[in-house]
Amino acid sequence: MEKSNGIRIGVIVATLSLLFCSPVIIQISFAEEIELKSVGKGNVSCQGGEEIKNVRINFIVSSDKGTSFAEWNIDHEKFGSAGGIITSIQASSESFSLKGFEAFDKICDNETPSDIKLTGHCGLGTVKLVSDNGNKGTFTSNVKCG
Repeated sequence: MEKSNGIRIGVIVATLSLLFCSPVIIQISFAEEIELKSVGKGNVSCQGGEEIKNVRINFIVSSDKGTSFAEWNIDHEKFGSAGGIITSIQASSESFSLKGFEAFDKICDNETPSDIKLTGHCGLGTVKLVSDNGNKGTFTSNVKCG
């Protein structure tokens, strides 16, 4: 009886995973050839109002001939990191708007998963992070768009 419940739970989890991940894979794989890269530093405001300074951000979006890779991450040497996957890409040679989700959060310890949005301009400037779980970040970065 317990084995049967374990198998049912496994099938349900696998089915939900496929349903959740399939649109992500399809949306990114049909994207044009695109590449966005950035590394920068800034501050994150947590949902409770705590501000974490000297947080490093990096993200990469790469799509070429049907092969795609898109993720983001923020790190702090004391608190840890937060990050996830980018699922929607709008980019030009001047600016970008990336949507996705936060899969883990060790910086503010907010509930995950949570929808996120990263926006900014290509070149030297500011990247903004807004998460539905209350995290907000502003980073000085040099974004390579190409």
